[in-house]
Amino acid sequence: MLKRLWNKTSETVALFVRQGDYRICAAELPNAQPLSFKRGVGSCERIVLGASGRVMLAFESLQKEELEASARGLDLDLAAIERELAQIRRRGYAVSRNALIQGAVAVAAPFFDGAGRLHGALGVFGPSVRVLAAETEAFGQQLIEECAALSRALSARAGAAARDFGLSLWRARPRAAPASP
Repeated sequence: MLKRLWNKTSETVALFVRQGDYRICAAELPNAQPLSFKRGVGSCERIVLGASGRVMLAFESLQKEELEASARGLDLDLAAIERELAQIRRRGYAVSRNALIQGAVAVAAPFFDGAGRLHGALGVFGPSVRVLAAETEAFGQQLIEECAALSRALSARAGAAARDFGLSLWRARPRAAPASP
């Protein structure tokens, strides 16, 4: 899925996981163009900073106290972050501009494990001279599709493992929308 995103976007793509108040880059395919941004596998940043961290916060059951603890020591407007997290949940992906690197734009979406819990985020990032509003929206939709596929794969893998061990998994399944006339 990272390679598909990399081929579709021609920008750096990465997979992030949460570890406490941080997010860690677990995999990355850097952009091959001369002007590019990359963080590197193993790079670590506060969870409240940037698109990949904020998208993870948006899709977790987060109490206000937890958000405050995650932002401790940083000069951030928590009320603005809470509004942004609500917007991210509605849209399905996060966007940041100049958050960690001046001139960089990042777009990220969440993926979930077999039990429907947040497992991490996929992100695409590149320079603001190439990643304009139209690209940002297109990347967001591509990320949503790839994250849905990854979530299904993790769910299938968890189901297969459970069958191998004679376990049953309970998964919340979304209700189908009523058919339109």
